[in-house]
Amino acid sequence: MLKISKLTDYATVIMSYLALDPSRVYSATCIAKATHLTVPTVSKLLKILSESGLVRSFRGTGGGYKIAKPTQEITVADVVSAIEGKLAMTECCAENKTCALDSLCGIKENWQIINKIILEALDRVTLYDMTHSLVGHSLALRGIRIKVES
Repeated sequence: MLKISKLTDYATVIMSYLALDPSRVYSATCIAKATHLTVPTVSKLLKILSESGLVRSFRGTGGGYKIAKPTQEITVADVVSAIEGKLAMTECCAENKTCALDSLCGIKENWQIINKIILEALDRVTLYDMTHSLVGHSLALRGIRIKVES
């Protein structure tokens, strides 16, 4: 099964919550309560998201976290990359290419194309898109054509 990690899933939940009111500064505790995640998990993810430039942190009284850019400029690929690193579906798609069969493999180029397709799809879905229900609506998100069924 191919799936993102729980931390990446939680990061998209946190980013989507922050996107509901991009100008507001939220405490980690407030975010944790609203998203039903634990404060340590939220704090850990906010630190990573802040280091990646997706979230801005503010210290002191009234401090907390907020979205660093407009929600239309932050993609699902940005969030995934912040938590997971660069997308690599197989070893031959990774930057370090540590697969022992790399020089002998007849399908690595196909995996690299598939990897690119998935990365491009994730790069076309923005945080703004993630904050709106897509169920039951036809989508044409910047080249992605799909019918989402409920």
